[in-house]
Amino acid sequence: MNDRLEKLRTFMAAEKVDSMYVTNRSSIRYLSGFSGSAALLLISEKDAHFFTDFRYKEQSAQEVSSEFEIHIGKKLLEESTAFIGNAKRVGFESRYTTYSFYEELKKLLDDRELVPLSDYIMELRSRKTPEEIEKIERAQKITDAVFSEVLEIINPEMTELELAAEIEYRMKRHGAEGFAFSTIVASGPHSALPHAKPRPVKLGTETMVVIDFGARLDGYNSDMTRTIWIGNSPDPKFLEIYEITLKAQTLAEERARIGMKASDLDGIARNYIKDRGYGEQFGHGLGHGVGIDVHELPRVAESSEEILNENTVFTVEPGIYLPGFGGVRIEDMVVLQKDGPRILTASSKELIKV
Repeated sequence: MNDRLEKLRTFMAAEKVDSMYVTNRSSIRYLSGFSGSAALLLISEKDAHFFTDFRYKEQSAQEVSSEFEIHIGKKLLEESTAFIGNAKRVGFESRYTTYSFYEELKKLLDDRELVPLSDYIMELRSRKTPEEIEKIERAQKITDAVFSEVLEIINPEMTELELAAEIEYRMKRHGAEGFAFSTIVASGPHSALPHAKPRPVKLGTETMVVIDFGARLDGYNSDMTRTIWIGNSPDPKFLEIYEITLKAQTLAEERARIGMKASDLDGIARNYIKDRGYGEQFGHGLGHGVGIDVHELPRVAESSEEILNENTVFTVEPGIYLPGFGGVRIEDMVVLQKDGPRILTASSKELIKV
């Protein structure tokens, strides 16, 4: 933890702030180790303070790094100002601080300058340590195992909701502490919605099913999508868009390199799909970082200005969506290392028919 705090303090010094508030829950966990839902950090050049309420007294004692002084209170923000000291410029996370928090802080510190700060902690979080990568891999192993299991039970009479419930139940049975997000199961034309919600509708036969899910383990997430076919005779149009999506994804994974612009990686898959006539049907970014949050930096998209750094973990998930017909998405997680990309997802991407 100490290395993370020191990097943050270097950033604070460059921004000429004396103290900084951290309010984003995931960043609080990243810096302090605390996994609860109510806390506040106040960090200065030499001190690190952690504030929470009575509900988390025991939990904070067990989880919070020894570098933080723990304070148990009721009015956390008001009580935290007693530790501002002589700080004249006080920073806060501009993207994650609510307006009401800012207004209250402004009232409490009317003689100090409040400084909105960039997403530096998010940038720190994008470069994973070996321990973080190992946690993500273990979460993905659960995801792979569950996918293998549910392939044995999927049938046309099962509803989208039932399959989603089976997936989530089995993730818990395999030891997941939770889910990265609400599981997506979408069959037939419903699969043309990238973020479709499972319905009490039977999967049916001779149709495609998009399955997108992930496990959370030890605070870190996994994320995977596979598209399967129920039946024996896949529609020729489905086979066409499946092969295009798979090839686009494979090309992007193979060419991902440290130092590459995220937008350039997105372009590899996007241009392949566009050249085959489906550019308008691939409307989302190629991928996103995965870690404590299932969506974090880097953002791998056309408009991204980020660079892909060593030990970043991100998804590669092109898709083609045809309204009224259905869609295909294939998603892996990749970690960028010195010797090239390493795919963390083990499940087969060859077309599966059940």
